[in-house]
Amino acid sequence: MLPAVFCTLERQPRTDGAVTILRLLAASSPNWPEVALVAARDPVLSLALLIAQPLADNELGDGLNSVLRRRLERIGIDLLRAWLVGLGHAAGHDPAASEQTLLRAECALHLAIETRYARPDEAYLAGLWHGFAPPSPDVGKATTPARHAPSLATLVDHCGLPGSLGDALELGTVLEEQFASAHPLLPIVAAALRLADPQWQERLPEAARLTGLHEGVLSSLRTDVDYIVSGHAAYPPRSAPTAEAAAAGTAALADDPYRSAGMLGLLTAAFVDLDPAQVEDRLAIACPLFGLHRIPTLLAADEDGILRPMLPAAAGSAAALIDELRLRLDDETSAVALCARNEHTTRFVRHGSRSGRSLADWQIARWLGLEGFCCLPLTTNGQAVVALIGMDHEGELDSDLCWRYAALLGAAARSLRAAQRAQNEISRREATLHQRFHDHLRKIVHEASNPLTVIKSRLEMLGIQRPDDTPLKDELVQLNTELDRIDNLLRSASALPQEAPETPRCQVPALLLDMRSIYGDTLFGQRGIQFELRAPRQLPPAAIPASALKQVLLNLFRNASEALQPGRRLVVSALSQITVDGRASLEIRLVDNGPGLPPERMADPFSPQRSQKGGKHQGIGLSIVHDILSRWGATLLCRSQPGNGTSFQIFLPLEQLA
Repeated sequence: MLPAVFCTLERQPRTDGAVTILRLLAASSPNWPEVALVAARDPVLSLALLIAQPLADNELGDGLNSVLRRRLERIGIDLLRAWLVGLGHAAGHDPAASEQTLLRAECALHLAIETRYARPDEAYLAGLWHGFAPPSPDVGKATTPARHAPSLATLVDHCGLPGSLGDALELGTVLEEQFASAHPLLPIVAAALRLADPQWQERLPEAARLTGLHEGVLSSLRTDVDYIVSGHAAYPPRSAPTAEAAAAGTAALADDPYRSAGMLGLLTAAFVDLDPAQVEDRLAIACPLFGLHRIPTLLAADEDGILRPMLPAAAGSAAALIDELRLRLDDETSAVALCARNEHTTRFVRHGSRSGRSLADWQIARWLGLEGFCCLPLTTNGQAVVALIGMDHEGELDSDLCWRYAALLGAAARSLRAAQRAQNEISRREATLHQRFHDHLRKIVHEASNPLTVIKSRLEMLGIQRPDDTPLKDELVQLNTELDRIDNLLRSASALPQEAPETPRCQVPALLLDMRSIYGDTLFGQRGIQFELRAPRQLPPAAIPASALKQVLLNLFRNASEALQPGRRLVVSALSQITVDGRASLEIRLVDNGPGLPPERMADPFSPQRSQKGGKHQGIGLSIVHDILSRWGATLLCRSQPGNGTSFQIFLPLEQLA
């Protein structure tokens, strides 16, 4: 289990190092190698990063800076910033002590190189962490049971480092001759401590005996290290406030890394998990608060290198016209494209009808209705994003305003990017599922076509064997027609919906007679169920495709045949013209004297429900019937009483004659 040490650490990161990292993280594309270099100079940061993600086998061979950089990038900008802000400022920080720590580390590193020690970065860490004390067991434990703080060697073990490094850190007073039988890292660290001593010249003989190096070599090494440390220990100075800010007694917000990091974190939280419409709505109220009279146009490069609006653009708006420009990221004349490529703020100002180098920029300024515009880079995760802020004069936006705008609009851009990535992932998954479903249906169609072909061949043979049996021929024609319909249904299931639907026209009496001929004996006669059909031959056509009505009636016929016992009856009748909801219709009524629908089914008969029939029944037949009829403007009513049968009434709109 990882030791929970950094929540109660007495020692905090170096203030100047934490401030420098926060400033580096404020850039649109942080310089991670530089961030890693700062972390490598700090005992707390370096140890914390290696505890958070222990070293893999031989990973330190890539170099300490590379190792720390991988962990910093994995943590990410926002989490790293939050962690540093949460640690706060280190009270009473001693720059001299920090320089002494770095001096020990660099001496150990260079001694390891000179003595050809195989893993010099281990020597560097031993020098950096030497004298580093874990928290006292009773620090911050007033309300929790007392427990022992982990030793420094234990923390080193959790980093995935060898025990020899922990030995070098925990070793107490040792006689010089004892180092002869010790691990080679121990005398290197002991010599580094002597070279880092303020009176190092007097201790050169000891360091020489410990390392076997000549005193002249050690003296030169110490001088080189002193030069290196004097350069590395100096962090970039805080920028001075502008004259205007100084006169007002204030400094730019961006100059306070703790305050700016907190603001960036809050802005990120304000836009997280919003869809584009919500982002636009939030910007509409946030922009005036930040001094922007309207939402700037946010442009992002698509996969083809075209800068396009990130927010929905109304027809005729400036954003829509910019989209029609199809401004390329590699455009050498446009200030917008230059900002996206170089991640530096650029500006464009109109001078009457003179377009300058870029006609596109001149047009954009006119569409914005102002004299010019400022381009702010908002690059997120390596993807180019630019905010166009209109300007009504040639004056430049001051650095504080630019930083505020970039912070607000950058948070919005990151949210829009995240929403687009999520939508792309959903589309990709839907396409994958559609393709898998399509392939699955194609296999089913292929496998089902084989028995259908066999059945049709057998029917054809029956017709050849009995050429004079006219009734049989008529039945064979009907059966082949139904087999063809089944084949077409299977094939249409694996294809996308067709734009041209089947003609919505059906002769109901003829269709009912055909269905009785095909299914009357199979579904009812062979089971001892009476099937009666009452349909006048002269009825006007119904406004529904014949295939759709066949599917509806076949579902209802099958349900009845499975519900009725031998000796029971199903009566199907077609009634003359009636009016339903002010529209001329005809009615098909199906009435049986069976057991009726279960009470729980009658509560909502047309919704998909678990079937009580068992086997392969899925309980979706009535739902399918209802959906098909609704698609064609038909109405379905159901009445049922337990023990007294069930009736269905289908009201089909009549075909409208032109």
